[in-house]
Amino acid sequence: MRATVNVYGRRVRQARIMRKMTAKALAAELGWPSAARLTRLEKSITSEISTDELEAFTTILRFPPRFFTTEPPMRIHPSDLLFRAPQSTTKTEQEYLTDFASMVGEFLDELHSRWQLPAVKIPMVDPSVPVAEAAGRVRDALGVGRDEPIDYLTHNIEHAGVPIVMRRMLAAATLRDGDGGAAASEKHLGYSTRVGEFKARPLIVVRQSTSWERTRWTLAHELGHLSLHWSGDVTEDKEEQASRFASELLAPLAQVRKEVTRTPSLMSLVPVKQKWGISIGALLRHLHTGGVLDDDRFRSLQKQLYQRVNPDTGRTWGRTEPGWDDRAVERPRLLSKWIELGFSVQSPQLLATYDLIFPGDILADFLVGQRPAPSTTSSPTASSAAAPSAPAVDTVAGARGEDRDAADGSADVIDFRRFQQRSRRA
Repeated sequence: MRATVNVYGRRVRQARIMRKMTAKALAAELGWPSAARLTRLEKSITSEISTDELEAFTTILRFPPRFFTTEPPMRIHPSDLLFRAPQSTTKTEQEYLTDFASMVGEFLDELHSRWQLPAVKIPMVDPSVPVAEAAGRVRDALGVGRDEPIDYLTHNIEHAGVPIVMRRMLAAATLRDGDGGAAASEKHLGYSTRVGEFKARPLIVVRQSTSWERTRWTLAHELGHLSLHWSGDVTEDKEEQASRFASELLAPLAQVRKEVTRTPSLMSLVPVKQKWGISIGALLRHLHTGGVLDDDRFRSLQKQLYQRVNPDTGRTWGRTEPGWDDRAVERPRLLSKWIELGFSVQSPQLLATYDLIFPGDILADFLVGQRPAPSTTSSPTASSAAAPSAPAVDTVAGARGEDRDAADGSADVIDFRRFQQRSRRA
């Protein structure tokens, strides 16, 4: 009698989607006559297969055998993702984004079991609350005054218990629906959801970007979704509300309007951009929505934005605004630091000794864009762009993420040991 083993159908589908394979292609690799058996297997809770077939799954999909035999936690559905997918986003791409977030959530649960993650401090705000008040409440939770710039938003978000993962951009030819539909082309910049066994941990996933303005605004936008919208099903109105929240969080209108003249020019808005860390394009929409700019002035400045050429880049301001290289792109730190604390290693390759259910390359994908230990000398300016380690950040006293050089050459950093929890494992 041949040896058999039970595998979870959703695990097989997860691995296949993460490897960007169609059911037809995987069935062919397995030597199965059609994809019908694979489809039935993936729809079943568990299925009995031979150990030889498990080995084939392991070899082709490059996931450890234990991944397929481990029960998956509570499922995240594409509808749980807090983002409005462009029409060009395929069903397969949405499923990929969902499974990616789900696996990150499982890994976070594993980290939390070894070293307790920071408590979640982001409040849920009734969507009927005015956006300015909602953004103010979130600023309170982030430990930032309602009238001051947010210097390093990524730090503040992670300090409030929300991990940030930077994801590689999906190649256009890697995600196809069915047996060979048109290739997907990513249009969205980020999404958020709640992950883990009980969906209690907010998670933000952003696509890698070379634009510090776009990265900060996307993070603020996703924070708006997490604060205002508990469920998925993101409508156009919810998307617009999250966009208004993002601009208000970065640049509170009550403060910004004091710094803008009655008839501002694009050049006069550059110092406002630099102070508050928001793009001129987003600032124009923010001022218009808030009634600071009338329709005619808004349209005129928006037109100029895409006509005026930046001499440093040869592109219009709408593509590369002045100050595009004033800061390094913000990068997260929480996951890489918690791996150091929970596993006492500093790279995903060294996690192999812990017999986790995820392959090394998937773990490496979780850590794309994570920064190393904070620098003691650099600040988030153009001079640090070439080596984008994040600035030293203020911690217990204010949690504001401000740069601060200590007299002895060291700098204050997050005291992660404040979150220490005794290992639950021997």
